[in-house]
Amino acid sequence: MKKHVARLISLAALCCVSLSPAAHAEPGFPAHPIKLVVPASPGGEPDILARLVARHMSADLRQPIVVENKVGASGLIGVASVASAKADGYTIGIVYQAVLALSPHLIARKLFDPLTGIAPIGLISVSGNALMVPANSPITSYADLVARAKSSPGKLSFGSWGEGSAGHISGEVMKKAAGVDIVHIPYKGSNESVLAMLGGEIDAVFGGWGLTSTQVNAGKVRVLAVTSPQRSPMLPTVPTFRELGIPFGLNSWYGLVAPSGVAPDTMKRLEESLRKAVGQPEIANRLRNMGMQPQSSTSAELRDRIRSDYDIWGKKIAETGVQKR
Repeated sequence: MKKHVARLISLAALCCVSLSPAAHAEPGFPAHPIKLVVPASPGGEPDILARLVARHMSADLRQPIVVENKVGASGLIGVASVASAKADGYTIGIVYQAVLALSPHLIARKLFDPLTGIAPIGLISVSGNALMVPANSPITSYADLVARAKSSPGKLSFGSWGEGSAGHISGEVMKKAAGVDIVHIPYKGSNESVLAMLGGEIDAVFGGWGLTSTQVNAGKVRVLAVTSPQRSPMLPTVPTFRELGIPFGLNSWYGLVAPSGVAPDTMKRLEESLRKAVGQPEIANRLRNMGMQPQSSTSAELRDRIRSDYDIWGKKIAETGVQKR
């Protein structure tokens, strides 16, 4: 009798559990809107790319992707907000090379660990930077630039899109390798620095491939070198830093990340959705028009790239002696 009663109690308990809402499987990811953090102001390159990718991923994932801009500390504030978010896949962020591989070396206060605090989802694009002078400049080549800088130390100047930017550090690497004194002048953006150069305020500028090729096509600039490991498909006749004897070469890139600790199945779904988006003709064409090459990757491949670039930038920054802020 006791055994019979115990069995009935067990069956009743099992029925209660089976009817409990908590026992039902949660809907598959994603079950509600996703937030995509952009660590830059609205209207800029990261923001444009984020909204473009978000539209295509949203259609694939069948959930809205809401873009949220969070600026500050050279992009680190926005990425830090992603790193500290709940690791459920519902907060992701667009990142670029400098914010994970370069800027962390220049900020004294550590906001997050770029190697362990975020989980890479995948790449969106790759591109690079170029060193240019006005088309009417007496500087005709990189060798000529070095010769003039050596004959007049501290007289020549170059601009970039900001203190501690990839353009700034690339210029410092160039100066160190050539043993020259060229003054760095930071500007609020690449367009501002190019306008200053064309207006005669500075002698040279580092800028992205897209901006540079636009100015080349307009007949306004002469390009001396590119900082990428290989020649740019947009500027195929321009030598790389490495070809010129400067031991440095990195592509810039964009990608998506999530907080560390997101479930593997969720990460896989985000990775697959991003890869589909990057493969869309609209995105590929838009990227090329912006001076970038569309390039997808696995999360592991992006993780390896972040680590490698982080180590290289750290070494170069230490060599140039650029101080932390």
